[in-house]
Amino acid sequence: MAQFMKQAFQLTPNQVLYQQKRFRGKINIRKPKIFYKKAVVNELVKPFYINPNAGKRLDELCLNKRIGKTKRELSPYEKIISREVRNWLDKSRMAACLHVNSMHQRDIFDVQVPLFRANMYLKRYGTKIVLDAIQDSPYEGIAPLIGKYTWFVFSPDINVVPLQKIIRSCKKMYTLGGILEGYVLKQDEFLKYGAIDLTSAQLGLVQILQNAGGVNLNHQLTHHQSTLVARLEQIGTNETTSTNETVSNENE
Repeated sequence: MAQFMKQAFQLTPNQVLYQQKRFRGKINIRKPKIFYKKAVVNELVKPFYINPNAGKRLDELCLNKRIGKTKRELSPYEKIISREVRNWLDKSRMAACLHVNSMHQRDIFDVQVPLFRANMYLKRYGTKIVLDAIQDSPYEGIAPLIGKYTWFVFSPDINVVPLQKIIRSCKKMYTLGGILEGYVLKQDEFLKYGAIDLTSAQLGLVQILQNAGGVNLNHQLTHHQSTLVARLEQIGTNETTSTNETVSNENE
């Protein structure tokens, strides 16, 4: 009984509750207090020059917003290079635009050799020079593709398939688009039309037209013209005969 009463009236141990509280109040997140040393550092690193792009719109900050309107004029040497680029574009049946990542000169040479053997030439020009070369030309459509990592492959023949095989082995060159026969094409169109054999496509078109119109397709297309020419010749012959008969009767 005594032991039972002892356990019943035994004092429960005091449970101490802990609560963390920051010294000197809570932090002001919106306007934090800046100490003197930090204020000195902020004032020291504060820019003291005027931002040239302050107040400009997003389209005004675009590098390729306008063709040919650069901040400075091209030097005489750059103008010569610009005419060279324009000559390459005019004389080449294929001009491919490539995105080239950082590469060693040895790797670039390993790509140039098979391209040269396939009658293709790998070139690299400055952005401003190329923009000046394509100004007021049918090639202005490639302006969005031009950048400091853009290279060009020129060829007097359409060699899209060999070009893809060569750059596929490099792993650091990618086709962005290009120009075929004077027409600017995006990447999928450039690869699609470059892989087509035009001679076979023309033969297939002629065969389809022949089958659709019969064997005498040429005769059907020129029937009305041939009939008109025959009638005119007949009229001319009849008039000549009647004129000769009239002259002979008058002579008699």
